[in-house]
Amino acid sequence: MDSIDELDLREAEYRIKLYEEYRGAGGVFNYYIETELRAYLANEAVVEPVTSAGGVYFKVTLTDVWIYEAERTNRFVPETIIYSVNDVHVQKLKPEGE
Repeated sequence: MDSIDELDLREAEYRIKLYEEYRGAGGVFNYYIETELRAYLANEAVVEPVTSAGGVYFKVTLTDVWIYEAERTNRFVPETIIYSVNDVHVQKLKPEGE
């Protein structure tokens, strides 16, 4: 096997491991959030449209966050703020109090 095949195999293994981690973490969070760049799981999600001279953008504040990104060594963070000029999709995963 040459080095390109080995890199492809390693990347595929990372993707499978990330997906398995995502499936395991999914039941713990209240929201699934997707932006143009990546996906997140969070227990709290606040999306604020902000109007500026250049148009409208979204400020998304997430609390208790798991970030769907293979290259990150620490995917769990206590809070993150995302700014996006594109669509932000938020799905509630489970009802309040469950």
